[in-house]
Amino acid sequence: MIENEKQEEMSFAELFEANPQTPGRGFTAGAAVSGEVVKIGKETIFVDLGGKSEGMVDIAEFLDENGNLTLKKGDKLQLRVASTRDGIHLSKGIKFHGDDAIDVLRDAQRSLIPVEGRVSGVNKGGFDVDISGIRAFCPISQIDLHYCGKPEEHIGAKYQFRVKEIKERGRNVLVSRRVLLQEEQEKKLIETLAKVQPGVDLEGKVTRVVDFGAFIDIGGIEGMVHVSEISHARINHPSEVLKAGDSVKVRVMKIEPDKGGRKKIALSIKALEPDAWERGIECREGDILRGKISHLTDFGAFVEIGPGLEGLVHVSEISYERVTHPKKVLNEGDTVDVLVLKVDQEKHRLSLSIKEAIIKRQMAEYEKESGKARLEVGQILKGIVEDSKPYGLFVRLPQFGIDVRGLLPTEELGDSNKGDMNKKFPRGTEIQVEIVAVDEKGRIRLSQKVMADREDRQDYEKFIKKGDRTGLGTLGDIFENLKLDEKKEE
Repeated sequence: MIENEKQEEMSFAELFEANPQTPGRGFTAGAAVSGEVVKIGKETIFVDLGGKSEGMVDIAEFLDENGNLTLKKGDKLQLRVASTRDGIHLSKGIKFHGDDAIDVLRDAQRSLIPVEGRVSGVNKGGFDVDISGIRAFCPISQIDLHYCGKPEEHIGAKYQFRVKEIKERGRNVLVSRRVLLQEEQEKKLIETLAKVQPGVDLEGKVTRVVDFGAFIDIGGIEGMVHVSEISHARINHPSEVLKAGDSVKVRVMKIEPDKGGRKKIALSIKALEPDAWERGIECREGDILRGKISHLTDFGAFVEIGPGLEGLVHVSEISYERVTHPKKVLNEGDTVDVLVLKVDQEKHRLSLSIKEAIIKRQMAEYEKESGKARLEVGQILKGIVEDSKPYGLFVRLPQFGIDVRGLLPTEELGDSNKGDMNKKFPRGTEIQVEIVAVDEKGRIRLSQKVMADREDRQDYEKFIKKGDRTGLGTLGDIFENLKLDEKKEE
């Protein structure tokens, strides 16, 4: 009978402890709890702790430096029980007062519970921290994650600290803020890594800029944007467009381990921006554009003709003369005129020509001087040697269009020009020719010999006319005059 009464009393006591209507039952000061924000008042935030228990936390703990609230109804919180007197009072860290302060600090040290303190001053090697009337010391290296260059900026600030040591009955208390920041960083790192996958777009902040790119904080972890992934436009140094502290949007391109086994994250800024082809390029085949040589290769030169828009000048399109390597005649940074040979929308490629741009410029000058040229037999004009064959020279006639060529057969060369045509007429040589025939297929026959023969006839005719003007006459006249002169002498 007595034993049954005891069991009933124990059951009643257990029920009393578990009764959710009893404020603070089941909660002890310093305990870690989690809950959901159910109401936000003027000074207090109410948190549902489950089991019909509700806690209260001072709203001031969730205001940023500008006084703005940093949470909303429905947010999940991780807090500590500050007190169970007159309800469950919660806090980000432990707050306490009175003679039991040292005991609470010791409990906080053992339980790794953060405590709130205010930085009250700076001394040699660190900071004085006031923790509910107890003076503690925080080494300068433990106040932040990064090097502290201006200690005075922390004076007056309230932070959460981890108690590291308590000596001399509380007269020597060592605390650290850095430990808590590292734990928070590691927590964010785990959360970030869970969502960081190739193809994901994130917000980040530039932490530092180096010669080869920029490092971006994407939520407790750093990734790197290589200089080639900053912009579609070619830039010489990342500092031209980025600086530490800039907020940027990035796309995760690749994740791979480095030599130490840590994850290396490759990011891109330009992947989020449309390139010149996506925006729509305005150049057309046949256009002459001015650009800058961005880099040279064995097979040609890349020319930037607009922000993020490059084309290739193949080595064969640099000059009519043979070019063994682009660097022999071009330099990176040179400004050149190029003609658009081909626009490949599907492959996003531009084929350009420097030599064709020169020809088209010359053609424009010819037209300006003599009007629109017409193809007619008997015309004498300038042409450019394009190729040499055993049977003659192919000569470009820029006055009539980029693709108009004529053949200057070997037998139509001037006598002084016969011989090794490759040496006498290298590609790109400008020569004077005459159109002597155009067949039904539009093939053009050129000649220098006809021009030379005409010049000889003209010189002879001039000589004859000059003889008439000076009274020389014919040979018979000359001999007759000589006979008359002899008779006079007799």
